[in-house]
Amino acid sequence: MEITYDTKADALNITFKKGKVRKTLEISPEINLDLDVRGNPLYLEIIGFGEKIGKKQTSEVLIKNLTTARIH
Repeated sequence: MEITYDTKADALNITFKKGKVRKTLEISPEINLDLDVRGNPLYLEIIGFGEKIGKKQTSEVLIKNLTTARIH
């Protein structure tokens, strides 16, 4: 699993496993889940992540709660 945060897009991206996306589910207007051909989750994107939890706390939340984090 890989977790990245794009500061320009203010989006948290979680890669469960890499693969070809068959379908994208819109969980809510700002949360998308990509599935493979078997319906297994590949990628999760949360748009507006920093806005939701507070920009100042974004890095702190990522570092404290995640084992792998890359901030762009």
